[in-house]
Amino acid sequence: MIKAWNQAVLVLGAALLGPLALGCASDPEPQPSGCPGALTASGACIGVPAGALCGGDFCAASADCAEVVEVSSDAALSQASGAARPGVCIALGPGAYGPVDLPPGVSLLGRGAGSVTVAAVSLAAGDAAVLRGLTVGAGGVQIAPGARARIEAVRVAGSASDGVTLGPGASLDLVDSAIEGSARYGLSALDAGRLFVTRSILSGSQGPGLWAQCTGGCDCEAPVDVQVEDAILRDNKVVGVSLVGARATLSGVEVSGNALRGFDPSGGVSVSGCSTLDATALRVADNSGFGLLIDQASASLGGDGEGFEVSGNQPGIWIQHTTAEQPVTLRGGVLEKNRAIGLGMSGDARGIIIDGMRIAGTFADSAVVSAGSDRSQEVVGDGVSWQERAQAVISGLVLSGNGLESSNPSVDPSRRASVLIDGGVGPDSRLADVTLEGGDEATGIVQQRLSADGASPLYGADVPRITTSPDALFSVPVAPAAPVALDAP
Repeated sequence: MIKAWNQAVLVLGAALLGPLALGCASDPEPQPSGCPGALTASGACIGVPAGALCGGDFCAASADCAEVVEVSSDAALSQASGAARPGVCIALGPGAYGPVDLPPGVSLLGRGAGSVTVAAVSLAAGDAAVLRGLTVGAGGVQIAPGARARIEAVRVAGSASDGVTLGPGASLDLVDSAIEGSARYGLSALDAGRLFVTRSILSGSQGPGLWAQCTGGCDCEAPVDVQVEDAILRDNKVVGVSLVGARATLSGVEVSGNALRGFDPSGGVSVSGCSTLDATALRVADNSGFGLLIDQASASLGGDGEGFEVSGNQPGIWIQHTTAEQPVTLRGGVLEKNRAIGLGMSGDARGIIIDGMRIAGTFADSAVVSAGSDRSQEVVGDGVSWQERAQAVISGLVLSGNGLESSNPSVDPSRRASVLIDGGVGPDSRLADVTLEGGDEATGIVQQRLSADGASPLYGADVPRITTSPDALFSVPVAPAAPVALDAP
């Protein structure tokens, strides 16, 4: 059955019904107590709203629709989608529906993710399409190149490929939604225009949770614009968030629990390919690989009273291959209980500023190390690994209890150095207001393989003495590599 009416009638009806017509904020059905989805690191309640979005079987009153067409069967949905014009909203009654291809600017509205299921949704190029209040199954959501769309209160579950695919030049707002259990990417945005994610969860993907990339990388003329607020990316593979040739802002975001993919570790956040990242209240925790990798990119974390946390990763943070035009600033961060390395710097990196950070409790763990031209596995537990003439200005740094404990009971802790500098440092590198405590004062700051023409960081009386040696005292941990995009399915 198909039923249609003009949006003017909807507006009048909404005025007469009052708050009841406006959706989930005044849903008359009982709502479970507490947060229906999850809580972000900033304390925001996120995820797909529980219960219905309105009191009736069809929920379109609060949408901006030129016309509403109500359907309650596959045949009716096929007929309605085939005839719809831009601005039309197709309202689905409770039930399960097959795949649907929506014409440009046509919206699909359900009663709620627990009431309406659609096998797959494809949004054609056009403006102002909305997908709301339903669950999308194995076919996922495909957003055509150039489309401008909004996905709200939607669960994308068990996609056989990517959960949501954003085509080149397309823009998407993902709000109060969840993408779960995708076979590849949770959300992929290759050469997309703009991506905004808020109060949403991306979890359980067999590939990366969120991948935003301009395929031109450092030669990209129009970086992908990414903004993620109050979101959780959890239990994905390869990497939680990868930014390549992107311009990104993360606020109140948690990236955690990315486990091994086969025998390969999965990282937290990778920023590469001349991307820029501005992040506050970021939590990156308990990933099997690196926590935060900044590789030939620019980043600013913390500041303005909002710090960040990186914990339970291997390593915690690694910065490499940056230039003076790609500054990396870390302020007010806490790096605790990472494995092998708390903070690493390498690849002749430049422009690193570290201010007011604490690196504590780095577990001794097996890591890939180099000794000359050879590579091997060795137990490492260093607070800071400073390599390959990286240039950094570090002040207000506290190091405590690094390398004292092992993350594996069968592995003996490694007491190497609280800060291990390998070779000379980059020009104008400085240390100020550095505190070693909790056992780190016993291992201290060590600069090994320092040649006659090699440079040490400048430091004053508020920094413990740097012990230097021309010899190789310890092996050097190998830097992690930025993840690469998955092959086409």
